[in-house]
Amino acid sequence: MKRRLVWFVMVVILLSLVFVGQNAAVAQEPKYGGVLRWRAVNDPPKLDPAMATDTSSSRNVYLMFDMLVDNDPDGKSIVPRLAESWEASPDGKTWTFHLRKGVKFHKESLGKPTENGGREVTAHDWKYSFERLVKVNSPRAYFIDMVKGYQDFVDGKADEWVGIKVVDDYTLQFELDYPFSPFLSVLAYNSFVVVPKEDAEKWGKEFNFHPVGTGAFILERWDHDQRLVYRKNPDYWKKDEAGRQLPYLDGIEIVIIPDNTIAYEEFKKGNIDVLPAPPDEYYEEIKAQYSHLLQERPELGTYYYGFNNSKPPFKDNLKLRQAFNYAVDREAINELVIHGRYYPAKGILPPGIPGYNPNLRGYEYNPEKAKQLLAEAGFPDGITVDLNVNNDPRHTLISEAIQAQLKNLGININIKVLDWGVHLDLCERGETQMFRMGWVADYADPDNFLYVLLHSENHGSKGNYSFYSNPKVDEMLAAARVETDWDKRMKLYQEAEQMIVDDAPWLFLFHYTTSLLAQDWLKNMHLPAFGDYTTPLEVVWIEK
Repeated sequence: MKRRLVWFVMVVILLSLVFVGQNAAVAQEPKYGGVLRWRAVNDPPKLDPAMATDTSSSRNVYLMFDMLVDNDPDGKSIVPRLAESWEASPDGKTWTFHLRKGVKFHKESLGKPTENGGREVTAHDWKYSFERLVKVNSPRAYFIDMVKGYQDFVDGKADEWVGIKVVDDYTLQFELDYPFSPFLSVLAYNSFVVVPKEDAEKWGKEFNFHPVGTGAFILERWDHDQRLVYRKNPDYWKKDEAGRQLPYLDGIEIVIIPDNTIAYEEFKKGNIDVLPAPPDEYYEEIKAQYSHLLQERPELGTYYYGFNNSKPPFKDNLKLRQAFNYAVDREAINELVIHGRYYPAKGILPPGIPGYNPNLRGYEYNPEKAKQLLAEAGFPDGITVDLNVNNDPRHTLISEAIQAQLKNLGININIKVLDWGVHLDLCERGETQMFRMGWVADYADPDNFLYVLLHSENHGSKGNYSFYSNPKVDEMLAAARVETDWDKRMKLYQEAEQMIVDDAPWLFLFHYTTSLLAQDWLKNMHLPAFGDYTTPLEVVWIEK
């Protein structure tokens, strides 16, 4: 398995070089026009960036909105977006951002004029947008809870978020309570975008259906569960290296096709331009016939089944949770069901994230140990559990394979396949027994996985869908957030991860790869390290 993974990574690197070479040859002659059609499995649950927490929603948010900073395609550095430059104070507690001039909000949304009239963005808009996160109870506002005055503003003890200051129209400043190493990376997350007060205030909660940003594309039409239609923003701020106006495309359609067979056939007919996460059932055929169109690379993400630690049967039953972990043959499922596209996980942190521990003690496949623990947990004759899975065919296939493995041990799994929005809502409210979930990095730091997903303060919509609680783990994760010594910080995260794995709040399954199948007439299409949903489409063009 290790040899296969090393070989896979080497192949991905070589393929990346090939793609770069192919695009470099035509990079000087982009063409304008055309509409790119991108397949999606589900309607996005949220288009209001303050409320978006999933990759389906984020794909759409990235089309319409801009952050201060962004991740470079390889995920190794932070690059400017609407902030041209920035600097931090020597103590790491004050961050000053110098804003790009001439950036304008969309003049239209869904075919109607916007309230802001297409005016220029200033630092006042940024302060409003950050404060709005708290006012609308964004599940991601706490990502920057280290900004001075956060809790007072949340509690209503202050009329403004005092740690966010408008120095002048084009200068924005953040004052932190303590130095936080990944602060700049956090600001690249897609909730931290700028929105116009006029439109956000007019629509309130309905801003979700009338989104207005500064991005390369403007939402023109939303036929729910069918398609989202975007057209190019003629006033977009960004130009290419030769000074040409972006985007090149006239528009984008996000086409909702739940069925993999239909989606694949539409791609083969040329009716779909991009098929992200190509279907597992056609993977071998795709590699044989369309390898030149396939892009793949490791992704900073983890695929898991969560146990609801706040309710029976998993609450206060460590041996039951451990029994499930010993009962699953991850390698067999990876190879037989998804053609080796993922790789088995021992714990939470994926390879490539700082703090990843290759020596982590996880759970090997051991059915005899699982039977023993199941009996000791109080279920010698077996147990029946409901598993909620969202309606992606890959998740259904994996759940059915796990169902078959567990049945051999007397564990009966009732699989409930749900629409993604419904599934996410039930997970956030804790109305599950077991649930499928995945997490891909919002920022490349262990804090984004361990603190967000497993600290007890983040139960529910903030990320801790398993409602796991361990005071010692909470203490260690809180200490790691304020630790300025890098080695000590990483040690704290590794120790905390081992404690979490020993507690088994999840059924640990796989780490992700990301992939997409793109037609050969699409040029300058590069798959980023953070996943296919972050692919920058403003720089893609169609050449037919």
